[in-house]
Amino acid sequence: MPATKGYRKKMRKIFSKRRARKGLSQYMVDYDIGERVHININPINVTTAPHKRYQGMTGVIVGKRGKAYIIEVKLGSKIKKIITTKEHIMKYGGSTQTNLGSISSQVQAK
Repeated sequence: MPATKGYRKKMRKIFSKRRARKGLSQYMVDYDIGERVHININPINVTTAPHKRYQGMTGVIVGKRGKAYIIEVKLGSKIKKIITTKEHIMKYGGSTQTNLGSISSQVQAK
């Protein structure tokens, strides 16, 4: 049997129920334009999920279209626009430079 070449091939782990984030808090978060977000596909709503190549990427919100957000992601030398809903994005935690700075200041204080 030949290998499938479909849009959702090799998605068994990403769409498994154990990966689903539960609760309503993901729907209560409001995102502003210009805010950095992580793309994390949630299997609860597959129809609004971005393509699997964008799983785990970080982008910037550039607009809103209805309930969905428009996110710009850098993919190689190109900038791609992704349209997805709240359940597939998470707030960006911050850069590693600020974390390293806080760690080094704690070490110097000791």
